[in-house]
Amino acid sequence: MRKIIVPFMVIAGAALITALLVLARPGPEVRPPEERVVQVLTVPARSQDMVFTVSSQGTVAPRTQTTLVTEVSGLVLSVSEKFVVGGFFEEGEVLLTLDDADYRVSVQQSRANLLTAQSQLVQESAQAEQATRQWESAGRNRADAPPLALRTPYLEEARARVLFAEADLARAERQLERTRIRAPYDGLIREKMVDVGQFIGTGTQVARTFAVDFAEIRLPLTDRDIAYLELPRPGVVVRAGNSAGVAGSDVNALHRSTNTWGNVGASRGTPVTLKATVGGRPHEWQGAIVRTEGVIDSNTRVYYAIAQVEDPYGLNQADNHSVLSIGSFVNATLQGITARNVFTVPHTAVRNGDEIMVMDSEQRLRQRKVSILRSDADNIYIDGGLSDGEQIIVSPVPVPIDGMRVTPATGSPVAPAAITGASQ
Repeated sequence: MRKIIVPFMVIAGAALITALLVLARPGPEVRPPEERVVQVLTVPARSQDMVFTVSSQGTVAPRTQTTLVTEVSGLVLSVSEKFVVGGFFEEGEVLLTLDDADYRVSVQQSRANLLTAQSQLVQESAQAEQATRQWESAGRNRADAPPLALRTPYLEEARARVLFAEADLARAERQLERTRIRAPYDGLIREKMVDVGQFIGTGTQVARTFAVDFAEIRLPLTDRDIAYLELPRPGVVVRAGNSAGVAGSDVNALHRSTNTWGNVGASRGTPVTLKATVGGRPHEWQGAIVRTEGVIDSNTRVYYAIAQVEDPYGLNQADNHSVLSIGSFVNATLQGITARNVFTVPHTAVRNGDEIMVMDSEQRLRQRKVSILRSDADNIYIDGGLSDGEQIIVSPVPVPIDGMRVTPATGSPVAPAAITGASQ
């Protein structure tokens, strides 16, 4: 029995000692949990007024182009030295001369017919006066005389022959003048179709030309683009040139209006800057939107505005004016409306489409919804939900919690767009 009781007593004593040791051990030190602090990059919010721009592109085309045709027939005797593809000419300049021998003969014949008709008119006038004197010498009233007695029909016939002969002479002289094909405006030869020694008939095409006073560019614009532009109403044509009044329209006033088109009375078009690379070098030209087409393309769903550039070939420029050749492809920047009190932030500052994070004065993160006015490839423009001087967080925060502590990173770069607010 003793052999059985002793082991149990040893086990019980060991268990008691173990329990006493566990109860006597010191407890863990209780510390409050450390608050997580995240380093962030911030930029100061600064509102500015800025002029928005809209980008487009198009092909340069002439404002006026013509196919010259002959109104008479004949052999081409001579052509102007400017009558070559790419040759410039002035309004009224003779480009081609046709053989005019037959037309000179026609003029002489018409003059002869006119002299004959005038002679007959003189004779009939004399005979009519003599008939009138004879009628009155018999004591009769002139008002009672029949027309034949006074030779009135013969006199009217003679006058009609004179009018006919004068018209025939004018026609013959006009036909003679048409043997010299003249330039209808200051322009350039695009295509030459005839040359010296070729016989051409009436209605023959001799050349294709276009005017060089203005060039036009058809610029496609989306519905979103026109919301930031002051464009002429459809059917209204304005003059080319810069206009501070048009470019300086207030975006807020525009948004309040139900009509996104410019005023009918606008005297100058929206300024446009055109850029292209010529000979490996960038070149720039200034123009203006002078009209809109007033229809929407059914395939692309875009509007078309027509930009106009004066003197594209620099013919009236004293210095080395860059030539804007017809057919060139250009990139266009249209000066738009002015937006008031706009904040410019990089894309990294905006989350979920319309939310930003700011760091308050206690260095805590605050999430906030804002009003997005516009965005482009570089920046997002905010017109509501921010105040000047607030610190906008532009770096990503993995799990943002409203009120969490943040600290600005030392030497963190500041986004230039948020500081400069350059026009877009």
